[in-house]
Amino acid sequence: MQPIGRAGALFLLILATLLVAPIHARQGTTISVASSTAQPDFPNRITFALSAASSAADIREVQLLYGATRSGALTLVDLPLKANPQVTLSHQLDTQVYYYPPGTEITYRWVIRDAAGNTLESEPQRVVYHDERFNWSERTVRNVTVYWYKGGDAFGDVLAAAVDRALAHLQAELGTNLTKSVRIYVYATNRDMRSALQANSEEWIGGQANPTLGVIVATIAAGDETGARRIIPHELSHQVLNQAVENPYGGIPPWFDEGLAVHNQEVRDIDYDQMIVQAAEENRLIPLEALSSTFPADPEQARLSYAQSRDMVEHIIATYGEAKLQAMVVAFAAATPVDEAVQGVLGHSVDELDAEWRKGQPKPSGPTPDLVGPQVAPADRFRDRPVLPVGAAASSSSTPFEDRPPTFIGWLASLPTWATLSAAAVCCITGVLILGTVLLIGLRLVGVDKRI
Repeated sequence: MQPIGRAGALFLLILATLLVAPIHARQGTTISVASSTAQPDFPNRITFALSAASSAADIREVQLLYGATRSGALTLVDLPLKANPQVTLSHQLDTQVYYYPPGTEITYRWVIRDAAGNTLESEPQRVVYHDERFNWSERTVRNVTVYWYKGGDAFGDVLAAAVDRALAHLQAELGTNLTKSVRIYVYATNRDMRSALQANSEEWIGGQANPTLGVIVATIAAGDETGARRIIPHELSHQVLNQAVENPYGGIPPWFDEGLAVHNQEVRDIDYDQMIVQAAEENRLIPLEALSSTFPADPEQARLSYAQSRDMVEHIIATYGEAKLQAMVVAFAAATPVDEAVQGVLGHSVDELDAEWRKGQPKPSGPTPDLVGPQVAPADRFRDRPVLPVGAAASSSSTPFEDRPPTFIGWLASLPTWATLSAAAVCCITGVLILGTVLLIGLRLVGVDKRI
């Protein structure tokens, strides 16, 4: 029995080999890729190109899959082609429409199918969408790489030192640090930076962090140490905080995210202090609940939003301590809604926290602004007589509409449901009979029904 068992096992092994071999072929052993490239042309396009061949049959289908590596999502593009054993194809991604900031890492791959049913799915490749218009220098501190093109090594030292101090401070304050790499592109002029931003970005932007992609774009003039100490900690705060709370279910309220970023600047915005005082005296402070959504596009209102957010974060630190600040970060990381997070950590609702902060601000000296929103219409809104144009005749009736005797429609509406349905049925049947009679008479008159 034992020799027969061994022979049987050997037969099964050979059979399995024969069965598996075609499967491997269908996965692409007959299809080969001669070249696969992605050529960035910032800020206009990325050109993906492929050259492939099949030894078994015509290639009938090619798909390109691409997307930002950090996002984990891919866009699928079916490339038009003429069936042939060898194909050379390209696809241009218009990045003026589908925007990616400089420094975004793109992952792409190809799926190729031929007429014989063979399929090849290429290995993922990566390309960095680098802004090649400038001759960049670079410096890496921990897992942050800074790029700049004016100011030489001396300015690079300033930028690197600002990064190092910011990361150390954020780790002590939030109890966390960057877990993923970040790229910072420092443009020497606002014009240069704006050419790298998405079209129609707000005019007042001096720096922009994209935590999802791990990219920061900023304007800092060559040798401007004050600008470096202001902007770099601000934008790195966004990166550290967003990496700490990253989850697929919830986010961070803008007042917390932006407030923490402004607070962490090494250079304090002194004009924000006066802005808060003036807004409080004029009764123009923005409710904290409103700062949980997108900040206004208006420059002055946006600046006030940043100022209030910074003051709120500093109020939380001064009143409750950094431990509570870290607890709020943990709550947001667990996708806890803002109201629940504030209530659970600080013991106040968002409105109560706002009221607590306002107690420390100057008392309003001006009138309350008109902030009336949608209102419920009064029940007696139709009781007043209508205002008629000059010379128009007024109705002889002065009785309010609601108090007038019921009309036929009103009487009909007051009938029981069965009576209303019965009356409707009778009306329908009568109408059908009348229509049929009229139609029959008409046909006889035109001779349709006459006999020969």
